[in-house]
Amino acid sequence: MNKMTKDHVGGALLLVVGVAVVVAGRGYGMGTLRQMGSGFFPVVLGVLLAVIGVALLSSAGRTTASVADEPPAEMAHLAGPVVQWRGWLCIVGAALAFVVLGGHGGLVPASFASVFIAAMGDRGNSVRSAAALAAGLTLAGVIVFHYGLHLLLPLFAWQP
Repeated sequence: MNKMTKDHVGGALLLVVGVAVVVAGRGYGMGTLRQMGSGFFPVVLGVLLAVIGVALLSSAGRTTASVADEPPAEMAHLAGPVVQWRGWLCIVGAALAFVVLGGHGGLVPASFASVFIAAMGDRGNSVRSAAALAAGLTLAGVIVFHYGLHLLLPLFAWQP
């Protein structure tokens, strides 16, 4: 009998979340590709999540590591599951920063702060590389969302 791998769990989770997002997003107006409704983006993301989940599930049988495998030798002294708190806190902090700064500062500060904080969740990133990544993705976001899609979120809106 096959052991359940991390890929099985991750793929199933992505599939379930993707389908749930599609179902929830269909309740909003879809619009057209030229004039997207509020449900268009969530539905597209939900479909992509579900497709990635199916791809992960289909390739999961080919892996050999299981969820219950022993931890690597350098972590053998730790008891219980290893949680990467820095990564978790930075991802949650990045989402919160976008929500707060998006409403009070605009697209540019919200995007920059969000990407910078998320990038700092990876121990391999330096402050300089995280800032460069944030600047590049902020520029791309401005081009796509402000100029391309005419998103109603202003670039800068300094509001208390």
